[in-house]
This record gives sequence, C-alpha cells and structure tokens, in this order.
Amino acid sequence: MHEKEFNKIYSQIDLPFQETKQVFLKMIFKTLEREFDLQKNSKQIFIDLGSGNGQVIIYSAINYGIRSIGIEIDPILIKEAKMSIKSFKDKKKINKKALSKIKIIHGDFYKHNLKFYDFIYIYSLPTMQKYLKHVFQTAKNGVIIISHMYPLKNFNNYLEIKLMLEHKNKNQEIFTYFYRRI
Repeated sequence: MHEKEFNKIYSQIDLPFQETKQVFLKMIFKTLEREFDLQKNSKQIFIDLGSGNGQVIIYSAINYGIRSIGIEIDPILIKEAKMSIKSFKDKKKINKKALSKIKIIHGDFYKHNLKFYDFIYIYSLPTMQKYLKHVFQTAKNGVIIISHMYPLKNFNNYLEIKLMLEHKNKNQEIFTYFYRRI
C-alpha cells in the first residue's frame, strides 16, 4: 500500500465524520461576532479542517459573507458538500455572491499551511490531537481556533484558551472552545 493510500485510510479511521448541529453553529458564529471581531462581508477568511459535508463553510459564507474554505480528504463527502452548495444556488432567497466565496479543497489538512486564515474550525477527536502540533504551528499569531466538542490539550506553547461556550442538549453538556494562537 502506498503512503498516500495509507494516510487516507488512517485519517478516515482516526477522524470519522461528525456533523455540528445547526443550532450550535448559530451560537458559535454569534460568539465569533460578539467576542472575536468576526465581521460580515469582510476580507476575513474562515477554514474548516475536515469540512465533511460542508455545512460549516456554507453557514459561514451565507450568513457572514466571508471567504470560507473547507479541507476534506473523503471524496464522497466532498461530492455531498458540492451538491449542498448547488442546492443552495438553486434557491431564490440565497445570496449567490456569498456562495461564490466557498472553496472546498480535496486534501489532507495535516499537510496544509494555515498562515492565511483568521478563523480555524476543527471538530477533532482527542485521539487525533497528537498530530495537530505542526498544524497549529503554521497558523498566524492571533488567529482564532474553534474546537467543537473537545478541548485542545497540550498546546499551551501555541494556544491560549479564550472562551468556553456551553450548549445545552438533552441532559448532555456540550462545549465549543475558542483559542487564540500565541
């Protein structure tokens, strides 16, 4: 098996697709706007590492009008994301200009340089976090990193926790963690 094939299979085992609920997205983006200077229709750039079906970057582009990039390794999820974007383009009430700010990259985010982004979103399982050190090292100082569900542990040299957002969900405590790259 070639290294590229092994990495693709391993990354899908290590990071299965988990969708962020829409109600949480609304709270996350309102927090970014209120606490971290997310500005509608600005030149800010948002990236979702492991963007799955694209719902986070679609939300970002439609509701905030900023460039929204997704990196996904699974071609099936990329196809699903592109179908979702197309379905939004067919709706009359959706701003087509906002949808043009979405870009999906087929690739491995472990190998992607993050120096150009203002907001980095990740829904990472604790088992994959040991591989993220060099990823966060490529991010520019001051970038806001949003980690849904799980805190980013052992990154004290690179990340400073700024806020924990609690979501109420049927007797389950769910948090989104906001970090600043230092």
